[in-house]
Amino acid sequence: MPKLTIELPSALNLRLKAITDSDKVKTQEFILESIAEKIALLTEREAVCAIADGRFEEFLKDGQSVPWAEVNTYLERRAAGEMIPPPMPKKFIP
Repeated sequence: MPKLTIELPSALNLRLKAITDSDKVKTQEFILESIAEKIALLTEREAVCAIADGRFEEFLKDGQSVPWAEVNTYLERRAAGEMIPPPMPKKFIP
C-alpha cells in the first residue's frame, strides 16, 4: 500500500488527536475514512453536475421547460396523494 506523508497545522493535529483518543479510533483509520467520505461526496457532486449539464444542453437545443408554478402545483398534489401526470414541457418564454 502506498504511503503518504502530510503536514497538519498544530491546531488541526490537536483536534484530530482529541477525537481519535476519545473514540478509541486509530488516527490512520480516521484519516482514511475521512478521505473516502470526501471522495464519495465529490464523485456524487460530479454525477449531479453531469445530469444538470445534460439537461441544460437539452434545454438549449429545444427551448422546452416546465414553469416552476406548474412543477410546484404538481409536487404539492403528489404530496397530498394524488396520482396525476407530470406537467408537460412548453416553449420557454423569458
